[in-house]
Amino acid sequence: MLHHTRPLAFVIALGLVAACSRHDDSQAASDLKGAGHDVDHAAGQVAHDADIKAAEAQFRAAGRDAGRDFRKAAAEARAAARFLAADTRHAAHDVTHSNPRDERDSNS
Repeated sequence: MLHHTRPLAFVIALGLVAACSRHDDSQAASDLKGAGHDVDHAAGQVAHDADIKAAEAQFRAAGRDAGRDFRKAAAEARAAARFLAADTRHAAHDVTHSNPRDERDSNS
């Protein structure tokens, strides 16, 4: 009879361990679910916080200002590059198309 009780005791012990394990899993799942709700609630509060919204508006305004400044600087650089290109073309034209009459006048 002693031989039959040991396997039975083993099966009962195994069942208790499994039950405890399921309870632990259930508790862990419940804890994670609660933590998820806490994080969701905190994120909702942050999203509706007036200071956060004001900071977001300031970042947007700074981005718009920076974009406007960059576009202005690009337009100025483009105008300067075109002016420099025109001057270079005129100088190159003057060098390559020398006028013999101008050379006579300068030698006199």
